[in-house]
Amino acid sequence: MQGLMYRLAELDADSAGLVRVIDYFDTLVRHGADTASLLRASAQLADCVVGIEIADASRSHKNLRRCDPRGRWSPEPQLAPSIVRDIAVDDEVLGTVWIERPGGDLPLDEMLVDRMALTAAIILRPRRLLTAAEHTHNLLFPMDELAVLTSCAGLGLDPSASVRVVVSTINEIAHLQFSKDWTPGKAIGIEADGEYLNLVTGSFIWPAEFSETARAMPVRAGMSLATAASEIHTLIDTARFARSQTSATTPFVNADDLGALNLLIPGKRIDPTQIPDLVRVREFRGTKDGIELLETLRVYLRSGTLRATADCLHLHHSSVAHRLAKLSQHIGFHVDTIENRARATAMMMVLDAM
Repeated sequence: MQGLMYRLAELDADSAGLVRVIDYFDTLVRHGADTASLLRASAQLADCVVGIEIADASRSHKNLRRCDPRGRWSPEPQLAPSIVRDIAVDDEVLGTVWIERPGGDLPLDEMLVDRMALTAAIILRPRRLLTAAEHTHNLLFPMDELAVLTSCAGLGLDPSASVRVVVSTINEIAHLQFSKDWTPGKAIGIEADGEYLNLVTGSFIWPAEFSETARAMPVRAGMSLATAASEIHTLIDTARFARSQTSATTPFVNADDLGALNLLIPGKRIDPTQIPDLVRVREFRGTKDGIELLETLRVYLRSGTLRATADCLHLHHSSVAHRLAKLSQHIGFHVDTIENRARATAMMMVLDAM
């Protein structure tokens, strides 16, 4: 907005002023101003007395308030209103706003009073409570930090609670009936841009019966890394990346099982401490066995077979197998299987760079 103002100022000083006025009142709305705040801010901007008159629900009484540029309430008018606008909500006039400009009107006064009336209408409009679906959407796709905290409160979620998001490309995911035990707070599944997203607890384990149902539908779904509810919107792409690794025989993939490969997601910077593989291997690296076992894995990944690794390390191949099995127990996955070779390689590459 500031950049637009500066460009407009170079072309047309009046246009830049209009943009400033609009942005001024939009900021009041974003920060949840009430009518008193609106009046004080308007008086400061106009540099003259401003007023507002609002009818009560029965229309039998009107509440009139005026404010000067110094923020003082001045109930007795000194001048007649120079510009007046109705406050209209859904074609119903709820009151009026005005300014009391001594002398002639200034060029932006019409716009200023128009924006006062519009802002007052927004403030006075009856506020509808958001649904659980809307809160879930706002948590996963927030406009700002305030939206995140508001959504957590609306869903009854502690912002620090560990959660994940499951992303599917077809609506059949809705038929899998996520249990309340797996869904945190009041969150529910939502659709967004052709995807179906479900918020689940951080300890969620994909049930075996879901996999059978997914093969029959078929469903392709991915689950994100776990993080605090206030940060889950930053990891939705890890669920999408996990979904991209699914197949007919593996219809569901957990981003945890991809380990450091999550760092390959284009355009995303993921904190390595959010990837369980990297957390575990960093902790293990500092133990007595860590250096030896990790060096064995590094040679194994480079050599390709147990016997080639044994030759390089001057060990029996059964000793290499024992070391890799011991390392697998500490790291949390089988580091010597074909399907985990890329995961283990990525883990070691990142570990060497940390």
